[in-house]
Amino acid sequence: MTCPTCRKGMLRADRDSFKREEPHYLRIQNMDEPFDYESGRFKGFLRCDNQLCREIVVVAGNYYAEYHDEIDRDTDEPITHEMLSYKPLMMSPAPEIIQYPKKLNKDSKDHLLRSFALFWIDHAACANRLRIVTEYLLDQVGIPRDGPKGRSANARLDLFDRIELLKVAKPGHEVAFNALRVVGNVGSHDGVVDFEDLLTCYEAIEDAMSELIEERKAKLAQRLQDINARKGKPKA
Repeated sequence: MTCPTCRKGMLRADRDSFKREEPHYLRIQNMDEPFDYESGRFKGFLRCDNQLCREIVVVAGNYYAEYHDEIDRDTDEPITHEMLSYKPLMMSPAPEIIQYPKKLNKDSKDHLLRSFALFWIDHAACANRLRIVTEYLLDQVGIPRDGPKGRSANARLDLFDRIELLKVAKPGHEVAFNALRVVGNVGSHDGVVDFEDLLTCYEAIEDAMSELIEERKAKLAQRLQDINARKGKPKA
């Protein structure tokens, strides 16, 4: 994962910092398992490998371990194999789930960063936060929050209305924005969202930010048009 502070270095697990402990009540419960099993809580640090940064990210959550014994064929001595898995429930400062443009407005960025923290804690709240990012992203591309609706000449527009305006102003993004809207609604009202849907929403908003703010495809199309106009010959 990329460092959330310098956005250049990679986070590396500081293995010596990881500590795990099995609560007493779980130890009693796990004794009834048909195999050697252990579960509990863990904490540790991830460190940025950029020497000019060296950010420290704290991570905590649950761990699960299974132990399997077998006999070494060469020595006839018993060998224990450990299958260990960690489930993070908190990271601070939270790593970026997706990349975002440097020109992203402050409101969108603030809520996007909060969504990264919620990703490890509450998927429904995370989806709702992405819905909020969508509203502020529409602000940045000039889609109004007020306008004609029904009998009113200047009514408050909901997200659906604003996406309809986006469809006219900048077509091609309405499917992604509507997905962000409905998954965010489900997160708010039902308190649970599909994990794969949440990942798809992150992918969708990353692409939307790239196209609406950085206009990568439009800029590429312009460069290609320039090449064709020169018929492939070098620039003078």
